[in-house]
Amino acid sequence: ESTLRDIEIHIHIHKYKNMVTSFISPSSPSGYDRRLELAGVDLWINGQISHVFIYPSDLNIDRMKKALSDALSLWPLVAGRFLLLDNDHYVIEMSDNPIPFTFIENTDLSKWPHSSNVVLDMNQISLKPFLDEIDVTKLMGGSKDEPLFRLKLTRIVQNNEWIMGISWSHILGDAAACLHFLNSVSQ
Repeated sequence: ESTLRDIEIHIHIHKYKNMVTSFISPSSPSGYDRRLELAGVDLWINGQISHVFIYPSDLNIDRMKKALSDALSLWPLVAGRFLLLDNDHYVIEMSDNPIPFTFIENTDLSKWPHSSNVVLDMNQISLKPFLDEIDVTKLMGGSKDEPLFRLKLTRIVQNNEWIMGISWSHILGDAAACLHFLNSVSQ
């Protein structure tokens, strides 16, 4: 499995020469490995919420990373991991794990490829290049390494537009919870 992951990373590096993935940890520990047991209603394991936001002006990446780090301290579930205990108990362990933050400088596009900043794409095929999606098969398989939230930031070099793609596991909550978390990041 690690060999396959190495191959995937290698392919991405060749496709996007200016891609960097860093891992953002909570600014201060807040989870303390506490566990929250999930009820059956919360177990939409294969569900995820993916959104893409377009910013027409410059973003400060270091400031964004700091804001994400601070928000993770306020939202310990987001920095947690999904666990299956004794084949019967589903929990989120608030383990203060880092979140992947991928940054790409896209030199191929001249602008956001859609005519509108609001795109309804139920299959999200046209949005895939701007997302670093959660691997729900890893979650369903019980992997302790798969984060419940991922963020990908793409800068279109030719016109300085920025596209922020997020992937949020439905285990964490619905779209409203996701937007509340993103509001915490933007504060």
